[in-house]
Amino acid sequence: MATDPRGTLPGRILRASFARPGLTVLVVLALAAFGAVSLRNLRQDVFPDLSAPIFNVIVQNPAMGAEELETAVAIPLEVALAGLPQVRRIRSTSQLGVTQVTVEFEPDADYFRSRQYVAEHVARVEGELPPGTDAPLVSSLTGRLNEVFEFTLEAEPGSADLMALRDLADFDIKNRLLAVPGVAGVERLGGYLRQFQVLLDPDQLVARGITLDEVQHGLEGASVNASGGFVTQGPMEWAVRAVGRAETVEDLNNTVVALRDGTPVLLGDVADVREAPAPRRGDGAPAPGRGGELPREQAVRRGHRAGGRGRARGHRGTAPLAAAGRAAARRL
Repeated sequence: MATDPRGTLPGRILRASFARPGLTVLVVLALAAFGAVSLRNLRQDVFPDLSAPIFNVIVQNPAMGAEELETAVAIPLEVALAGLPQVRRIRSTSQLGVTQVTVEFEPDADYFRSRQYVAEHVARVEGELPPGTDAPLVSSLTGRLNEVFEFTLEAEPGSADLMALRDLADFDIKNRLLAVPGVAGVERLGGYLRQFQVLLDPDQLVARGITLDEVQHGLEGASVNASGGFVTQGPMEWAVRAVGRAETVEDLNNTVVALRDGTPVLLGDVADVREAPAPRRGDGAPAPGRGGELPREQAVRRGHRAGGRGRARGHRGTAPLAAAGRAAARRL
């Protein structure tokens, strides 16, 4: 049996609209105005964040193997984090010296509150970790999908080495980029980390009767400043401070590590102190035209859900980043 279309809901709406055309026009205009206002206030972003809240808890203990870390570190952390609200899954991976626990929340979970829950529960377990274990590190409020800007630092051959480029990235460009509103983190990849290296000579240690503990104790006190109080002279007060921080290789070479028969034994007598790059782990593709050297690369990441309507208009959000990079390049 055929159904009369006039008795259906769309048919009744059409009949009512034609019966009252003035009211129908007003309703349509009101709905159009509401839609226009809602569209203008709609959250927009050039780089929308579609990821669920995921946090990594990284714990290091160089003296422990994968099995020991799994038993003494990973399992207690998983048990402490299992009761968090809106947790979807928890997994962990362990290898020599380091373990990582990954906590994944539901997509509708509040990002900042979830990270606060993770940090609070990790702090409760920290006191139960084995001796010699570093403090747990909770991942920041950024992820791979939050990356908005990536660039490399390169220099003409002979003008700057990879250690100089890393120093520029760590102490200049990074600080400038972090000052840009909306930037939550800056990651540096490649280059050479500058450090003072002490290469002990076993023969000299045995000949002079120096132990490793004496060398370590001497190094720990070789770069320390001390306060000497103050001296009052009439209406003026002078602060007294002993400056002992080592700044050059020569300062470390002149560090006294022990006394033998009233004669000071210097660090330079038992070790070769040099300023050199830290040992690199892993491998990467060599940069073309740079003699197999890797350039210094930086990745700028914004805060989680930090975008707004202003970021949806072109690429204005990257303009302050480019300005900060140009300013650092002029310094180089």
